[in-house]
Amino acid sequence: MALAEKLPGIIFVIIGPGGAGKNAIMKAVIAAIPALRQLATATTRPMRADEMQGREHLFVSSQRFQEMIIRNELLEHQEVTPGKFYGIPRHTVLEVLTAGAARIADIEVLGAIEFAAAYPQNVVQVFVTVPGDDIAQQLALLEARMRSRADEATDIEQRLKRARTLELPYQTRCDHIVVNDDLAQAIEATAAIIRREMDERQLQAVGP
Repeated sequence: MALAEKLPGIIFVIIGPGGAGKNAIMKAVIAAIPALRQLATATTRPMRADEMQGREHLFVSSQRFQEMIIRNELLEHQEVTPGKFYGIPRHTVLEVLTAGAARIADIEVLGAIEFAAAYPQNVVQVFVTVPGDDIAQQLALLEARMRSRADEATDIEQRLKRARTLELPYQTRCDHIVVNDDLAQAIEATAAIIRREMDERQLQAVGP
């Protein structure tokens, strides 16, 4: 059952397999659209050099994350890779949607399913993928991209398995699909989707 249907805000959920370019696209559209910011989700992974606490994520310890689960503070949570947990804080979502703000987040498939079910009128799912005539071709390109950036072999294997079994089959359930064959064009296409959705909700000037 949906938790809310008349809140004015919107959250764009970027979904797709590892190697598709989700983070690069997300950062570029945030820079291009002043009213759009990243939704700070909770995670146990270490903070990266270009990140800030509370901006991209709420970086917490494994113990604190488990406390958030026990206290029902998370709308959904997943162990995306062994030992690395991600979750969506309930209070953050409600603050954004109640304020009529626009946010964007990179969320994995199982979390996106729960998120969209809870807020069907406020969540727009954008699937980012790579070109290919079938899943086998897409997987081959994803593997090549991950190897080119020197990802660890174990991570590549896990991500390809997720792409094959969960992520690529899910794209037909999303509101929009962006094929990242050329990064600049994929950024432009994603930004156009976001602007159109925001205009329809008259959110272009909102962003506290």
